[in-house]
Amino acid sequence: MHGTSINGGAAARNPEPARETEAVLLHEDARYLAYGKDLEYMWHWEIHRDGEFAQEGCSLSESSAREAVAHVLSYFRQQDSTSFAPGDKTEEIRQLLRESGLGAPLARGAGAGDC
Repeated sequence: MHGTSINGGAAARNPEPARETEAVLLHEDARYLAYGKDLEYMWHWEIHRDGEFAQEGCSLSESSAREAVAHVLSYFRQQDSTSFAPGDKTEEIRQLLRESGLGAPLARGAGAGDC
């Protein structure tokens, strides 16, 4: 896990966010799950892909958080559609980078105020 998740460290595919965090489900489909949290001065949101942290960001309102998540998911889906094309070497490249230590996920900041 990459630090404390917006859903309180619960399993990334758990459709129920932890109650103490008051996280709001912004998006859910077979591959992606996104939660947002109202911090009173901004919304912090996270996207998980295949059960792993993929992206986070901040927005000024719930509606702008939903729009931002939709925008990021559109980009991810475009990557998904091209990465599974015949002859694509994306997964092989990722594996080589991980084995060399270059493709490891970066440690996330201490909290939602890092935006």
